[in-house]
Amino acid sequence: MSLIQKYIWVIKIIHRSGRITLKELNEKWRQNTDLSRGENLPRQTFDRWKGGILDMFGIVIDCEQHGRYHYYIANPEVLSEGELRTWLLETYGTAETLSSSISIHDRILTENIPSSQDFLATILEAMKSNIVLQMTFRSFSMKEAKTFLVEPYCVKMSALRWYMLARNVDYNYLRLYSLDRIEGVNLTDAHFVLPKDFCAKEYFAEYFGIVLDESAPLQRIVLRADKCHQHYMRTLPLHHSQKEIYACDDYADFELALRPTYDFYMKLMSFGNMIKVLEPESLQEKIYKWLDKTIEVYK
Repeated sequence: MSLIQKYIWVIKIIHRSGRITLKELNEKWRQNTDLSRGENLPRQTFDRWKGGILDMFGIVIDCEQHGRYHYYIANPEVLSEGELRTWLLETYGTAETLSSSISIHDRILTENIPSSQDFLATILEAMKSNIVLQMTFRSFSMKEAKTFLVEPYCVKMSALRWYMLARNVDYNYLRLYSLDRIEGVNLTDAHFVLPKDFCAKEYFAEYFGIVLDESAPLQRIVLRADKCHQHYMRTLPLHHSQKEIYACDDYADFELALRPTYDFYMKLMSFGNMIKVLEPESLQEKIYKWLDKTIEVYK
């Protein structure tokens, strides 16, 4: 088991317990034979792990200096702040759970993310030091691949694909590049300056996914989910701006604020008759036309 998985285990146990002594923690550790192989968790090892957890996740594990000397998470707010930290905790937490279930691997089905292993590490390395990348890229519309220089601003995961937002050095514009269409990427000796006012989260805040179109106006959108799908809308919001504005036994209405683009239309279409656009009328008409064209395909 990796050290990170052990960190995750400690975080989860202490967070769930609220307060726990080292003796109690050690007992739970010994019971998890996949991690501990039945061995004890020495205090010195635990102290090292606390430091590692602080460095990696910013989580402070403190000890009450009285009574039974319970350990607890001194800054629990960090567990809900920061999308990347939360994603890492959830991802590694899932990995820790799955790794202890190898005996039933043929009954656990997962989904692959294209090129996440091939180029993501190099891109992240370039982002850390603002290094210009030489990239060979071929989109689905290109007959041949092209090689050019880019300045990587950020990466984003969407619909099981990784994308890189980068400035094309030759043409001086920002563009999204899907990692599954990259054929090669290398670090150069050149560096770039990331604009001080650039914020990745804000850059995508007004969009549903990765289709960026500034000509699409920012709009208030109201969707009605039927009695069954309303629960899915609550547990997995379509957008960070989503708010529930009405609910009854038969349906629920949700409000969003975004710039409707191609990928948002496709998402709405995928819901079929479980979702209805109430506002604005222009979006209603857009979806109606798309549905009409879909019907034509099957006539």
